[in-house]
Amino acid sequence: MSSLFVNIIDMDKTNGHIVCSLQTSIVLFVCQYIKAPVILVVSTNIEDKHNIFKFSINDLSYTVILENDLPKPAADCILPVFQSDNGYYCTAGFCSSLRMLIKSIQKNWIWLLGFRQSCLSACAEVSSWTKYCEVQLQTSINTFFDYQISDENDTYEIPIQLARFECHLSQPLQIHNINKRLNEKSLHPTQRFADEDNPTLSDVLILPNIYIAYELLGENTMNTFLPLTLKWYKSVLERLDIGIYLENIIFDKFKLPKNMILPEVPFHSLYKCDLRRYNPRAKTYVKQNVQEIIQAFDTLNINIDLSSNNLCPIDWDELPYEARPSGGDIPDKRLIRKTQQLENLIQSALNVVKDGDVVVDFCCGSGHLGIVIAYLVPNLTVILVDNKEESLRRARERIEKLDLKNIMIVHSNLDYFKANFQVGLCLHGCGVATDLVLEKCLRQNAAFVVCPCCYGGVQDNHILEYPRSQALRQANFSFEDYLVLCHCADQTHFDPNCTKTQQGYTCMAAVDKDRASRAIEVGYNVTLSKLEPPTCTPKNNMLIGIPS
Repeated sequence: MSSLFVNIIDMDKTNGHIVCSLQTSIVLFVCQYIKAPVILVVSTNIEDKHNIFKFSINDLSYTVILENDLPKPAADCILPVFQSDNGYYCTAGFCSSLRMLIKSIQKNWIWLLGFRQSCLSACAEVSSWTKYCEVQLQTSINTFFDYQISDENDTYEIPIQLARFECHLSQPLQIHNINKRLNEKSLHPTQRFADEDNPTLSDVLILPNIYIAYELLGENTMNTFLPLTLKWYKSVLERLDIGIYLENIIFDKFKLPKNMILPEVPFHSLYKCDLRRYNPRAKTYVKQNVQEIIQAFDTLNINIDLSSNNLCPIDWDELPYEARPSGGDIPDKRLIRKTQQLENLIQSALNVVKDGDVVVDFCCGSGHLGIVIAYLVPNLTVILVDNKEESLRRARERIEKLDLKNIMIVHSNLDYFKANFQVGLCLHGCGVATDLVLEKCLRQNAAFVVCPCCYGGVQDNHILEYPRSQALRQANFSFEDYLVLCHCADQTHFDPNCTKTQQGYTCMAAVDKDRASRAIEVGYNVTLSKLEPPTCTPKNNMLIGIPS
């Protein structure tokens, strides 16, 4: 049976409530609304200082286990986690786990996933809307409880994410076939909800946050500063008949100052595709002084030479069809090059792994790399990690046809994955993903075999700092110049004689030397080599790191 696991701090059966975080309260609120069972996991090592909520469980279908009793692969992830009934596949993350829960229960709830079941399907690293619903709004609501009033005459600034939602509701709907609907009066979207003209999971997840704001700010303040949010709040309560479940979220109510202000926010919706977000001055373009930046990098004397990769071809005919690249639905025009890429990483990984190791194939896609290694070395445990549901569906089909017993799948962002492992692999992790994988490996003291991709996708984020190495930071190599290297690194083509290609490979080497230096600084032996043949992909650098 499929199960949703949610962490709690404590349980008070006498009074019929549990102590938990805001996020857990929202998950349980959804479970009560759609009448889905849940497994409460009593956790003792949660560090969130905002575990100040209680949730009434009288109408909740639940069982309780201790954290040590969590099955794998759910135990390898930060909760909430939805684990399928086959026992080797799980989905981690706030939005993703609830999406899978809805798909697993009666079909009369599938409407919550909206048009083409796409509501909140993109991960928070990619989608600004998912990031808002999953991270930003909850963080902002928690700031209410950080406030300590010292004087009633103080001016209180309403949390900024409430101001962003108010602005979002003032923007036109961006939904499929909007122009057609506007031309057909019977389908004119006269009522707007969070991201469609009908309520979706987004509305259900946002609702508890707005309920807390409504209770603390009061209706008059909401009507003065957040009138569209108030209208939306009442519309959702009326349409979904969901208010009774909000009352199960219990928190201390306190007095806020009478003087309120609403912070100013940019006038656009919360969607990344909103054209009003475009601001050329805020974007970093490749500057004309690329050669100066390359010369500045060269003066740092980061002595990591590109080495050759001695490749032994794999006899693919000896493997079952489902383990071969051709068994993973790769188009014919890409098959030869994809096979060559895989041979490089498989051979390098086999030189690193030891009996009994846990090997993680990060950004695994359809499992082309991890499935072969799991088949070739049965005494390894292989974990496939990716945030794309459709790709992992194909991986599941291949695993089941091969009847592999030493492989598990985690449908998750890297943020939610916390397993102990000895070897990390990643073939063409895009942009920041490569650095997140490397950082996961360094923190686990795990070996790594990584082939980076999409260098221009590197961007500032809340987890990593660029440049990666102390060597570049201490030399005051600026973030802006680093981004220029990354953007130029993507200007590689299959013509090796092209000037832009040669410059691109120089920039690729610079960025990957920085990554290698980061690992060397924490005690790794690192080699930087080229895939063989280099023509198998323009992004043909490979980093191999072994903890010393």
